[in-house]
Amino acid sequence: MHAIDGKAIAKKIEDEIREKAKDKEIKIVTFVVGANEESLLFADLKDKACKRVGIEHEIIGFDLIKQEEFEKEIEKLNEDEHITGINIQLPLPKDLDYNRLVSKIDYRKDIEGMHPLNLGNITLGKEEILPSTPKAILRIIDNEKLSLKGKNAVIINHSKIIGKPLAILLLNRDATVSVCHVYTDDIKKYTIKADLLITATGVKGLINEEHIKKNCIVIDAGIKKENGKIYGDLDEKAAKKALAFTPVPGGVGPVTIACMLENALIAYEKIHK
Repeated sequence: MHAIDGKAIAKKIEDEIREKAKDKEIKIVTFVVGANEESLLFADLKDKACKRVGIEHEIIGFDLIKQEEFEKEIEKLNEDEHITGINIQLPLPKDLDYNRLVSKIDYRKDIEGMHPLNLGNITLGKEEILPSTPKAILRIIDNEKLSLKGKNAVIINHSKIIGKPLAILLLNRDATVSVCHVYTDDIKKYTIKADLLITATGVKGLINEEHIKKNCIVIDAGIKKENGKIYGDLDEKAAKKALAFTPVPGGVGPVTIACMLENALIAYEKIHK
């Protein structure tokens, strides 16, 4: 059993980006709407990461904004040749349609990999700009030198940001993929067979030792804040039973931000082809 050091993986990615980003005028923009603590925290983490690798970053914040106004702001940035990457920090207020907003971003500047064209390319096996968290999970799997061919992979999350694109990416690597979610009647009958278990529910301690088989690799992308502490989906006993696991914090999170920066570099290169 060992804890996977996400910070070390992220540092390696950042070191590569810093070298490749030299002499390139990369500028990305993060939109934040409202004063959601989680949104502001992630935007700040992105800002610090950009400074570390020499990428210019601007946070554009709105207290309130209408859908049409937001779309116009995106279109302005699409036309601005100095802006090479755009991302929208989640969560958003309920009256804003994230899918519509993302589809307005120039697909070459979509550094979160959520534009319909970028997502569609994944299903065709054309992997260029990938959603940041699934991309981070793939990086962690590569770091563990785990061949996915024929392996049983179970994902507990069916969101458009993590579960759905990740399932396709794992299928592209010839894994046998099961996707569980809130309506799955008994997740244990799936998880107990998993060689690779990826969980991203935000339910503290959801996965216990009865859910996993010995020598399973567990990637925990769940985050739950409680009494000032941050927890993942995996409990301590389950972590000890696993062959390897990502801790929370310090696992998937830092790698996700590093992968977003890598997307920013890819976006710059696509625009300047």
